[in-house]
Amino acid sequence: MKPRIVILVDNKKRDLPGSALLAYYLEQHGIEVFLEPLEAWRACLAAHKPHMILFNHLLGSHLVKYTQELHARGILVGVLPNEGILYDKEVLEFNAAKFHNHAHVDYFFVWNQAHKDAIESGNDGSIRHVEIVGVPRFDFYFPPLAPKKTSSSPTILVCTNFVFAQYADKDPSVANKLFAPWKERVSSYRDYWKLIHTNHRSRKKFFEFLESIRNSPKEYRFILKPHPGEDHEIYKRWYLKLSEEEKQRIRLDTESYIWELIPQCDVEIACETCTTTLESWIAGKPTIELLLEKDPLFYHEFLSHMTLTCEIPSVLRNTIDQALDGNSEKPFESARREHLSKWCDTPSGHSTEKLAQIIFRALQDTHPSFSGIDWNHQRKGFKLKLLSKLDLPYNYNPFSLSKFFNPKKYREKQRITEKNIRPSDVKKWKEKINTLMTKLEKDSLSES
Repeated sequence: MKPRIVILVDNKKRDLPGSALLAYYLEQHGIEVFLEPLEAWRACLAAHKPHMILFNHLLGSHLVKYTQELHARGILVGVLPNEGILYDKEVLEFNAAKFHNHAHVDYFFVWNQAHKDAIESGNDGSIRHVEIVGVPRFDFYFPPLAPKKTSSSPTILVCTNFVFAQYADKDPSVANKLFAPWKERVSSYRDYWKLIHTNHRSRKKFFEFLESIRNSPKEYRFILKPHPGEDHEIYKRWYLKLSEEEKQRIRLDTESYIWELIPQCDVEIACETCTTTLESWIAGKPTIELLLEKDPLFYHEFLSHMTLTCEIPSVLRNTIDQALDGNSEKPFESARREHLSKWCDTPSGHSTEKLAQIIFRALQDTHPSFSGIDWNHQRKGFKLKLLSKLDLPYNYNPFSLSKFFNPKKYREKQRITEKNIRPSDVKKWKEKINTLMTKLEKDSLSES
């Protein structure tokens, strides 16, 4: 029997391609791979009888308890964080399992040495292996996965990062639930309503920069890319107010992956500290950081010393012109290399392959037991299989009445549903990855 692994995918707009790439490498090693939405974590046991489950975090007490059950059955537990560049010491320690170190983890895969050190300093023995693999999703900035630029016009990519802002407009219970694990354990999150309102004000100021973009030279092309975790409606409303002429050179893109867009641009603009800035460095793109409220949670001054910055909307056009001048990046090159080496393990396009090799070796001597799976697990496993056959997300509920009686609650449920993968999404990306990798193999053979 082939070894089997379940990879839990948190957000299809961010994580699915990377998970599909990992699946490709694992399948090359003869491993059977199942990509499932994070919400289906409990259903996977009965549905797939895996030898390993790969989580993106274990911060909830329900997940901690579940890892103990998996360990008792001999099923390996792996953790691969979605975000591993954690500059804040308290946030780093929290994500390093400081408050959940009784979870059983066989393999904790981290992006950098700082994260590994934080885990090992507080490890009570429940985390068996900590492996530095770099940033697997950054592999998409290297051949054969990186797309080539297709437009000859100067293209400016504008990335937003106002995930907290949306909670100012939601039912307070949504934010209270979201921050519950953090507020008593990380001091910077203690007054989370302050953070929410700060982010909300920053987003409002950002629209002043957007208005500056509307008045930019006609030969420039702009792509507005909201963060996948944001509510995109506010950007759609702004975009609909543009004239047809403005829409010819300004595009709102809520569907493409960031790694598809960065190679297409000539300059990337980020809102204070954002991972997209580092990704643009990897892709060799000039960057601009918009300075807003400079709250320590959203802004890190040392990063602003490695890129052009802009604090006044009326000056943005001149800053873009400066970035398009090929000489603007040279003073930052050395500091950027050091930063990418420290926090991203010097991206080279091979992180996912390295990760797959470690998992392959780990599964060689794994013999889990699936006897005595109770009815609750079996019921959830049956539900997962049934909804998969219908190409529906695991949290699909045709009988939900919240759409009519509680529109705000329904909208939040819809947001969660939209980020969940479906079997058709998985099939699409597996086929796409397979096509790209097969082409690489054919090109290599023809060259040799």
